[in-house]
Amino acid sequence: MRIVALSNKQQGFTMTEVLISLVVSVTSLLALGKAQLSSLQHATNSFQYTVATIQAQNAIERIWPRICDIQRQPARFEDVNFRASLSQDMPSGFTLVLPNTYQDTMPITVTWQDSRIEDNNSVSLNASFPHLCQV
Repeated sequence: MRIVALSNKQQGFTMTEVLISLVVSVTSLLALGKAQLSSLQHATNSFQYTVATIQAQNAIERIWPRICDIQRQPARFEDVNFRASLSQDMPSGFTLVLPNTYQDTMPITVTWQDSRIEDNNSVSLNASFPHLCQV
């Protein structure tokens, strides 16, 4: 049997090279994991933003059937039962914020809690109601 002696160039990687490549690989994988977590946080917040937009639009749509009554007697907008009906079926963690009094143009705001995102966490839609009914 013949034994072949390897020169220094043919002996493979040194321990230092292996450790450096290991550190680079681990650092890269940790950075990818952090990017994935950040992406999931923003995707969740985007979903909550979409839900809040839909809920604000639902509140505006629930005002329309009673718009004549409210325009004739704006105090009906302040009725507790009416306000509660606007926020029915609101998912937990979401809050409907209405102006104190009725106006033909007014903001309808939905807020939510998300401790991971430090932004405003609210959606505000401007509702405009034309004067449809005779006073």
